[in-house]
Parts: sequence; structure tokens; C-alpha cells
Amino acid sequence: MKYTTLSLISVLSLPIMTSAGGCTLLTETIFNTIAPSAAAPYTYNGFCTAISAWNAANPTNQIFEEGTEMQQKHEIAAFLGNTLHESGEFQAAREYMQCGDNIVVGGQVLCKPCASANFDWTSKTCSTSLVTGGSYTDPYCNSALTPSTDPDGCACGPVAEDGSNSGYVPASELFFGRGAIQTSWNYNYIDVSLALTGSADTFCTDPDLIATNESYAWGAAIYFWMSHVKNGKTSHDSVLTDASFGGTVDNINGGLECPASAGYFTDAVSYRLNHYCTAATAMSVDSLLSLDECSGLSTIMSSCVSGLCSACNAWVGVTPAPTNAPTNGPTNAPTNAPTNAPTSPVPTQKPTTAAPTTPLPTHKPTTAAPTTPPTSKPTLDPASNFVVGYYPDWEVDNICKNDGAPPPYMANNQVGWMLSSLEECCTKYFSWKLNACMGITATPLGMYYPNWQQQVQGNICLFDEDVMAPEYMMLNPALYMHSTKESCCTKFYNWDYNTCMGIVTTPAPPSNKWYVNDVTSRCVKDCLEGGDLCGGLVPESKTLYDTVDACCARITWVPSNVCIAESQGLVPEGSKKWYVNDNMLSCQQDCIGNAPCGGLAQRWQVLHADATTCCRLQLSWLDQLECVSASNGR
Repeated sequence: MKYTTLSLISVLSLPIMTSAGGCTLLTETIFNTIAPSAAAPYTYNGFCTAISAWNAANPTNQIFEEGTEMQQKHEIAAFLGNTLHESGEFQAAREYMQCGDNIVVGGQVLCKPCASANFDWTSKTCSTSLVTGGSYTDPYCNSALTPSTDPDGCACGPVAEDGSNSGYVPASELFFGRGAIQTSWNYNYIDVSLALTGSADTFCTDPDLIATNESYAWGAAIYFWMSHVKNGKTSHDSVLTDASFGGTVDNINGGLECPASAGYFTDAVSYRLNHYCTAATAMSVDSLLSLDECSGLSTIMSSCVSGLCSACNAWVGVTPAPTNAPTNGPTNAPTNAPTNAPTSPVPTQKPTTAAPTTPLPTHKPTTAAPTTPPTSKPTLDPASNFVVGYYPDWEVDNICKNDGAPPPYMANNQVGWMLSSLEECCTKYFSWKLNACMGITATPLGMYYPNWQQQVQGNICLFDEDVMAPEYMMLNPALYMHSTKESCCTKFYNWDYNTCMGIVTTPAPPSNKWYVNDVTSRCVKDCLEGGDLCGGLVPESKTLYDTVDACCARITWVPSNVCIAESQGLVPEGSKKWYVNDNMLSCQQDCIGNAPCGGLAQRWQVLHADATTCCRLQLSWLDQLECVSASNGR
């Protein structure tokens, strides 16, 4: 499907941290341990280059640089676990069925598209090409989308057979899966091209660059990880805000793996888990992330630890450690007195009334209070498990403590967690709120900052002498703080500039045109509430469209026929064309009702005139007669 992306501002759920992250945490030695079979273009240097390029271009949406150091390790492990699986352990630069059998002629890569039944997995050769009649229909081409349409896509269509090499077609004209997360479809290539190179032409002209250029092979996967939105979250969000590996799997291939739709995909999920556990162990994380957001993932892991995901055995029974980003303050305000105050200033033991065994007591008991009042808690027994050093307290106060009682997983790994001074601990674990951790009162800078944390309601810039800015902004003034309200509003709220500046404008009269309703993912009319199909007067930040069709074209994640019908209060009807069933074993019709209807097709699903064409072009590895028969319900 076409990637649905969040704006850079909307993904700022966590502060930018100043810890090392990226390739400082993932050394080349660790990378080689995780991926011993990695081959070009999946090199360690290429990976580091792609990370640096992305973070330089996206200072407010950084990969492997946000959250705590442990969260960064978790994200690296989750990313590599998924990409190892998607790329055949970093050996498959190109999708095997489309270009596993390839040759290079005059510097040009030629592909021999193949059905699964005709592909030799050992030699990576194809006995019978899918190229027929001198041309090949790219199954990843939506020819209705071009660079000038909205939504857009790289121009594509039937690909001519190479004149000198029967059965082969140019790789540079096909939009099959490439790179560490196998970027596919012409409408995704144009988005990745714009994101990584600033030009649609780069990958539209030569999509095979993602298979040959180290930085692009990794960069396309990083773009997907940081930009592809499902259920309102990216894979990056799933790790840092939900501490969820299951959420990343659902984002990447949830339709087939959450839950696993057939026997093949059950094994696929097991292999994915094995890769993740391998990466988690090598990155020395404190626990595995949650598997809950991918239905059935925990069940498969329970059954595969003795087989296909044996690397996960090391994590059985390990209690998850806190991985969510720390909040800006304690959940409950600290009290002003000790939890257990002493009951009275008297000695713990008083003299007994029994007669002494000697004629007179050596010292007569006094009635005075003890020299030193009792403390609010007993002195620790020297034989207890007192742990020396400072540790991060993420669960209560969000500061560093040295009370000798860290969580067990920290106490059991003191080298990894404990530090000798408060400053070292605060710098490592709470660099984004260093002053608060150190007990230092911050001084306002006399500058403006974006109101992302909604200290005051509204899309506005606040003056830090009126409302103190979050400390992570004050520690990075070049990134977040502005000397004037105008420059702050221009930088962070250009889409709602008048509101940010407090400029009151007279609303324009209703245009009766259409705009996108972000809540319903449908289109509504720019007219007063209560009117037919009205959504109220259009907000300043919204774009108006002359027709409902043009408006629905912007809602790329909803089938256009569904959006157009429901936006007008109608019941959507299917096209009666055919698309692939989720089980990947047959095709079904785009309609509502009994079989062969399979429900309304999603926007990303390619439609075909009949079941025969659908099976031939998209399920070529199946027995074609059986596929057509199953599709028609026979």
C-alpha cells in the first residue's frame, strides 16, 4: 500500500537526546555478530551513512537517537530483527521471484521474472520466464498513477523484453521489492525518492538504485520505519512510545502475520522472532519488547523457542524492564515528611523491670532522649544486598538515586546501569532534563518555543519567562528556541500562523467545496453545520477541493469508491473486479455479499478484470486451474 506518513512535528512524542545512539551503540563487531552473512549492498558503513543522512535531514524525527540509551538499543534490535527477515538475512537486494535470476549486460541489470514452481532456490535460476509476447506486465505497477496525478506514482506500464536476451527485462523499469524492507510499487518509489534524494526522478528513472547503492538500500528501509503509519503510529513510535515489537511487525506485514494467515506465514513469523531475539541479545537490551500488538505473536513464540526461534530461549522468563520514555515529572508529588516518621524520641529498647542479676545495675537508665534521634527508616543490615552507586529511577521520580535499592535487573547488571556520581547518572540517563535531575533551577532564556506539550491550549509559541520551556528545549536552543514570536510561529506553526500569532481574521463565506475530515477519514463540505454533508467552515489549515473525487484522492489509505460514496451519504458499491485474497491462495471479487465477493478492495489492492488474470499476474506460483477454481468458489 502507499505509505501513509505523519508530519515531522506530529511525531515529536519524545525529546531529542544527546546520547550516542546509532552506530556508536551498534559497533561493526556487533553488526557482524547479528548478520554474519550480510552481503552488498547491506554493509555496516552503508548503514551508518544512511543513519547520518536521515538524521541530518530530519532533526526532529531521528532514528536511533531519541529516548534513553536503552530505548535506542531496543530500536536498533527491533529494526535489525525485522530487516534481517525482510531481506533474507541481508543477502537479497532484489525480490527473488522478480529478479533472483538476473544477468548484467553492458552495465545494465536484466531480470527474469519467475513463478515459484519454476524457480530453483539453490541456484537462484528460473527455468521458464513469465515474459510472454515480447513484454512483461509489472505486478507492482499502478499505471493510473503518474508523477502528475494526485496521488502520484512513478510512470510505469508493460516492460519490453530485452532484444538480445530472451525472457529478460530491464530491472530499471520494474518496481518490485528492493532494499532492507523491500520497497515495492511505483507509488512508494516516488515517495522514497523524494524523501531520500529530494527528486522524484531519481528512483522513478532507476528504481534499481535501491538494490545497488548502500545508503539507499538502508535509507529506503529507514524511511519506511520512520514514516509508514498504521493505527496512527510508525514503527519508530511503536518502539519508543509503546515498547512494542509486535507493533513493528503489524506495521510491516500485519495483514499476513498478525495473525499468521497460513502455514508458510507461521514459519515466517518464527524466523522473524529468531532474528529479533538474536539482535536483542547482541545489543544487550534489558528485556524483549512487548509482542502484544501483533495478534498471535506470543503464541507462536511459545511454540517455536525449541525450534525455529531458538534464539529466543535466552529471553524466556525475563521480566520486561521499563522502556517507555520518562515523563517530565513524578507521577505523584513527593510528600514533605518521611513515609514512616519515628513514633517518639526514645530509645528503641527500654530497660526491663526485672531485677538485675548483679546487686546494682552498672549504669542507671536515664530518661533523656537518645543522643541521635532514630531515622525514618532502619539502618540497612550490612549483610543485606546494598548496591553502591547511582541508578535511573524511571518508575517514580524520574531522577537518579543512590539508595542502594535499584530494580533487580539493574542490580544484576551493575556495570551496565550503576554510575559513581549523580552527574554521570543524570548525563547518561536524563540528559534532556539534566538540571531537574541535578536539582538545579533553570533560568529562562527570554525566548519563544513551540507549545507541543500544551502547557497552554492552542497552536501557539510561548515566552519562556511567562511559562517555563521544557528543559530539553532549553538545552537545545538552536533547535527549539526563537528570539521572536514571528520566527517561532513561522518555523513550527506555519500551517496555522494566524492562530499562533493571535491574528483574528474574518471567516470567508462558505464555499460549498470539499475538505478532508481527519477524524472520519472522509470528505465534508465547507458549509455551516447542519447543512447537507456539511463539516462546518473549513479550518485555516485545510485545502479545499472542487469535487469529492479530488478530495478523496488525498485520503490514500481509504478506497476511493468507499470514500466518495460515504462522503455523500451513500452506501459504497464494489467494482466487481478481482483482487488477491489475504490468504494468498486465491482471488476474490470487489463486492459485498456471498462468495466470490470478498468485501470492498483496499486502495492499495490491484484490481483485475477476471479471476484468471488475477491468478496469472499476482499468484503465478500457484496451479492456475486450482487458483481460478478456488476463486470462483468451486
